[in-house]
Amino acid sequence: MTKNFINVLKVLAMLFVVCMHVISKALPNYAVGTSTYNVLICLDILLRSSVPIFVLISGYLILNRKYTIKEVIFKLIKYYIVFVIFNSMYMVLDRVIINKVDFSPDLLRSIFIDSLLVKTIYQMWYFKIIFLTYAFIPLFQYIISKKSFIIDTITLGILILLFQVIPWFIPVFYANYTYLLVFLTYFYLGYYLMKYTFKGENIILFIFFLISYIYVYNKTVVLDHDYYYLNFILFNTMFIAIFIFKVSKELERFLTNKTFNKIIKYLSSLNFPVFLFHGLIIGGLSYTKVINIYTYDNLFMILVNTLIVYGFSLLIGYLYNGLFHIVKK
Repeated sequence: MTKNFINVLKVLAMLFVVCMHVISKALPNYAVGTSTYNVLICLDILLRSSVPIFVLISGYLILNRKYTIKEVIFKLIKYYIVFVIFNSMYMVLDRVIINKVDFSPDLLRSIFIDSLLVKTIYQMWYFKIIFLTYAFIPLFQYIISKKSFIIDTITLGILILLFQVIPWFIPVFYANYTYLLVFLTYFYLGYYLMKYTFKGENIILFIFFLISYIYVYNKTVVLDHDYYYLNFILFNTMFIAIFIFKVSKELERFLTNKTFNKIIKYLSSLNFPVFLFHGLIIGGLSYTKVINIYTYDNLFMILVNTLIVYGFSLLIGYLYNGLFHIVKK
């Protein structure tokens, strides 16, 4: 049974994702050094932990149960079909509506082939993480079955070395694959962090959280003015995500209200369709001028626009889940 704090964390992470995409178009419009730019960067540092948090959660939930090879293959096929359908839909909308390309059978065929080859658009790149992590479930579960702290720790150390330490010094060696491979570390780390606890770990994690936050803010706002430091593959993003993930466990003792827990559990069940549709919602609401994602006067409007997008996404998610429930019947 999923813990209540995990459902809260899943909902929070999805709100982070939506907010991150809401402000992503506005941030470049503000000059470096302005107060609005500085505040948006400060907010964005926190929001960038959203995807790592989701992968940490997946590692915790998935690697703590036993999957057969048949189940893994079925999951991969199911997600692949969903990906091809929605990635193709997004590509059609992007090319025909946004880029004004004439619709034709050749265009549709080209888009379908790109989707079959897992050439992603917008937030659909996250499916690559899903495919990668599910493909490694059998190996990770074999390692975990040894029930050895030493083996688990060595495995985690190897993952960090291969996908974070070495790329830090030799980034060209990994080229464009680094940003995907690092999520194998997050995936295994989700299991590891919940399996093992250490004395004073929350204080240590909080210190690393503060150091990471200050480091990214200083490099992005004060020194280099480069979004590179918001990258998922860097240790600073990892420490921020780990702190939020690990400390959220402390919420469990306060989550005693059954009605609240029921609501949060239902909202978390809509996370996947919210992920699928929120990009479409942002584009649609912007196109119809319901919201303006390119300029903001204050942080309040960021919150308002985020909640508007999230609300519409929940509605579409509700209809999406309802449709699949009818189909299953």
